[in-house]
Amino acid sequence: MSRLSRGGITVLYAILVIGILVEVNVIASRKYGRADLTTERIYTISEPSKKLIRSLPDRMTVKAFISRDLPPKVKSFGRYISDMVTEYGALSNGRLKAEIVYIDAEDKEARKEAQRFKIQPLKVGQRTSAKSSVQLAYLGVAFQYGGRIEALPQTLSLNDLEYQLSSTIRRITRRRRRKVGFTSGHGEPTMARGLASAKRYLKDYDVVSVDLEGGSKPIPKDIDVLVVVGPRTRFAERAKYELDRFLMAGKGVAFFLDGMTLETPRGQFAGRQPPRIGRANATGLEAMLAYWGVKVRADIVMDRQNRPLPLVAGGGRAVFVSYPAFPLVTNFSRKSPITKKMRQALMVFPSSISLTEEARKDKAIISDVLARSTKNSWKHQGIFIFDPMRIPKPTTSVGPFDLGLSLKGRFRSFFSGRPIPKAGPALRPNATIPTPKGDKRAPDSARLVVFGDAEFVHDQYLRLNSDNLLILLNTVDYLAQDESLIGIRAKRQTRRPLAHKKEDDLFWLKWGNVLGVPLLFVLLGIARWRWRVGARVRQAEELLAERALRRGVQTASPKDDDDQDDAGDGPDAGLDEANAHEDDRDGREKDAKKGDAR
Repeated sequence: MSRLSRGGITVLYAILVIGILVEVNVIASRKYGRADLTTERIYTISEPSKKLIRSLPDRMTVKAFISRDLPPKVKSFGRYISDMVTEYGALSNGRLKAEIVYIDAEDKEARKEAQRFKIQPLKVGQRTSAKSSVQLAYLGVAFQYGGRIEALPQTLSLNDLEYQLSSTIRRITRRRRRKVGFTSGHGEPTMARGLASAKRYLKDYDVVSVDLEGGSKPIPKDIDVLVVVGPRTRFAERAKYELDRFLMAGKGVAFFLDGMTLETPRGQFAGRQPPRIGRANATGLEAMLAYWGVKVRADIVMDRQNRPLPLVAGGGRAVFVSYPAFPLVTNFSRKSPITKKMRQALMVFPSSISLTEEARKDKAIISDVLARSTKNSWKHQGIFIFDPMRIPKPTTSVGPFDLGLSLKGRFRSFFSGRPIPKAGPALRPNATIPTPKGDKRAPDSARLVVFGDAEFVHDQYLRLNSDNLLILLNTVDYLAQDESLIGIRAKRQTRRPLAHKKEDDLFWLKWGNVLGVPLLFVLLGIARWRWRVGARVRQAEELLAERALRRGVQTASPKDDDDQDDAGDGPDAGLDEANAHEDDRDGREKDAKKGDAR
């Protein structure tokens, strides 16, 4: 082949490669893709988000404002935000316009635009070996739709970015915001104290307080979900009637109840920390909940699987104590959207609950156990004195115990066939309650969620364990029958440390990674070299054998009779033949040595 033809082929190959690369870039500009190898698929937009952005009623603009010179520790956040917003635009079928605005330190116009879209800079600390400094940086996303602007001014989490984007899109495009009511009037925590975090994070809803004291006011009709958290006094009959009527309307109700409550007795304790004594928490809701299918027991579930918490001991000092009344719950239902992706939850003096036998047999009710203690749990009944420095001993009543239940379907009305009670104070504990008559039932859309713990959704425990917040938010979404984004909320990066049983395992794991991997490559290189040497030797032997066979065939080929007679008659014929064989052997040996040298 001539040099010209070889050069032509090389040019042709180069043109083909360039053409393929151009075509790949054209396709990539129209089709967005990413290889996501994480277990939770945190870098992949989920189907509910895709469905949401593809069904936008009108066009929307989403702008990401990112500083160009981000510090190294937050640079990955900027890249992730840019990729996620770009992918939202690529998957929206033209319904969503995505823009990335990079802001330089001296770009005044870009800063004004960010301010117009409600994006404010945040302070990012940066520390080097020489100095420490604070830098203003932009990491925010703004949404513009129908003349309205919503903003995520600071986005510093990879775990819930998709949920924040999708929930904001859903919130800004809704014509009516749904309303969640938290009951008051019975010693429940308020929005200002105890439920401030719940109100702040339920930003997709209008959160209001619903006063049911004495039942003098009906539950507003625009309430979509009702939540009862930790009542301490008895409900009046009219208040219970309002709860029953709300459920019978096909809506959702959640109860976070304590079967036992801890109280501090009054008196002087000579400078010592006063004890906390447990008593049954009589709310007057027990009979109605049991009629609906759930029984809340007056006990405290304790578990060997618990989480150390700071508790006030003698002298007012705080110590971390692994107390069994603070179980770390890890046994969740994988069928319910509320707990499907939950990993853990921290509960505080929880009580056991159970499904009634009537509810188990009722085919109109579908139930599920949301949370359960471990088999190493037990429950304490009767008088309980809480002392953080004295760990209670296990009882004979061992677990696991149900701690959370969900029910949906056609519940029976607790006030069916009964006269409507009048507003007023609650009945005495020993008062007789009329038996319901008839079979009035709720529609199939009615939903009920009950947890045997009220403390775990209070502000202080939501701060200690963010997974508790997920249970509350998922419960509200489930009761509002808006479950599309529940699975997205639980997305997060998972740390997967290596499990080891002995301390020596760390030593071997460390040096196995430091020396084992390089040594493995060295051994592979030696094996490869030996294989190539052996292959060359075998190739040389095959070549020598082929040559020997060819020469042998030529020696044995027939010649004319005169040559044969001459060869046989000469006195040196045998010597010549021997010399020929000797030369042939020497030639083979030289060829073999050359092959080895190669």
